[in-house]
Amino acid sequence: MSMTVNVREDEKLEFKAGVDLNGIAETVCAFSNRAGGRILVGVSDSGKVIGVTIGRDTIERIVNHVYNCIDPKPIFDIRVVSMDNKPVIVLTVEEGPNKPYFFRGRCVVRKGSTNRVLSRDEIVNLLVTKVTFDSLEYKGEVKIDVELLSSFIERLKTRRRRKVYFDSVENVLSRLGLRNKYYNNAAVLLFSPDCSTIFPQAIIKIGKFRDYVLVDEVVIEGPLIRQVEEALGYVIKNIERRIKVVGLERVEEYEYPVEAIREAIVNAVVHRDYRVKTPVYVKIFEDRIEVSNPGELPPQLTIEDLKKEHPSIPRNPKIARIFYLYGYMEEWGIGTLQMIRACRERGLPDPEFKTGRGFFKVILKSRKYVLKELNLNERKLYDYIRNRGAVTLRECVNFTGKSERTVHRYLNKLQKLGLIVKIEKGVYKIVKD
Repeated sequence: MSMTVNVREDEKLEFKAGVDLNGIAETVCAFSNRAGGRILVGVSDSGKVIGVTIGRDTIERIVNHVYNCIDPKPIFDIRVVSMDNKPVIVLTVEEGPNKPYFFRGRCVVRKGSTNRVLSRDEIVNLLVTKVTFDSLEYKGEVKIDVELLSSFIERLKTRRRRKVYFDSVENVLSRLGLRNKYYNNAAVLLFSPDCSTIFPQAIIKIGKFRDYVLVDEVVIEGPLIRQVEEALGYVIKNIERRIKVVGLERVEEYEYPVEAIREAIVNAVVHRDYRVKTPVYVKIFEDRIEVSNPGELPPQLTIEDLKKEHPSIPRNPKIARIFYLYGYMEEWGIGTLQMIRACRERGLPDPEFKTGRGFFKVILKSRKYVLKELNLNERKLYDYIRNRGAVTLRECVNFTGKSERTVHRYLNKLQKLGLIVKIEKGVYKIVKD
């Protein structure tokens, strides 16, 4: 006598008597657009376990068909189990972090025990309520770094003047929006020492290059806040610094503004796409630092928008919120403007922002990078102004022996590169380096 599954089809459960490839793929899409669910292949509509014939490539055919028919690719697990001594294929579908999902051009969602095609307005609403990766529940075992969480709470009191207290890990994380029935991915990424084991992509890889040859590298793992601190520490140790006298004090100054480096790393960690199995990369060259992360700019923003006031559109809002509370970022969309200002104050070129092919990159340029942009005559003029401190246009013409028009072109280029400033008509001053 065949066993009967003691539940009915509903919003999170679907029965399939046989390997109906289109039916399976459509339901995977519907579950992805809703709250996830399970598909039992080898169980009749009435819940009777009848089993299913499994050939050598049956599982592979199902997986390939699902991936080929659904865009973007859903997240699901597939395995064979024995029920009533009969083989049953079980597909466990996660709620999709990248809604809406389309099955052969149609946006299908689970409604009760059936799949329904959404209208245009319903698709718009689905976009508005899109689930982010950091808000998804993590149902495995999670170890929380209590020391890190406690220090975060103390910093929250001092930096943001919040009245908070530590009664238990579960209660604190619940109040921070990082736990409901289960911890969410943000809690794992932010406060679990096993963060990079659970999510192997959650690491920072740093390489130091000389003449484009890798001479040193490090992989930084663990909770995201600590990753940022360790990455910043490594970069600072591997860039040039000097001692300058300010008043009566000797001050250590690095070849790049530390606040610009920190902002670039924080942005990469907070705004990266954690669905992509690629780390954040930091590359230290002799004349520049490049910080890149998986995940392009949101469609609402362009590169030009980053150079002016713009809205903050975090890809991972729960992670971004904790970094804000920690004091590592603001919620006003001014991080890139702070980078630009820090570089300009040091007489360095503006950071370069690039997006494309699924990645976003920030390039911070040192004075060495700038000087490579000068030809011989421009470099001689720069050295002349540097030695004098301030010069007039006439003095530059006399020094170079070039026409006033040519010297104007040289001076404009030096200004654009942030090497000199015009302090009054016909007078130029070196930017202290």
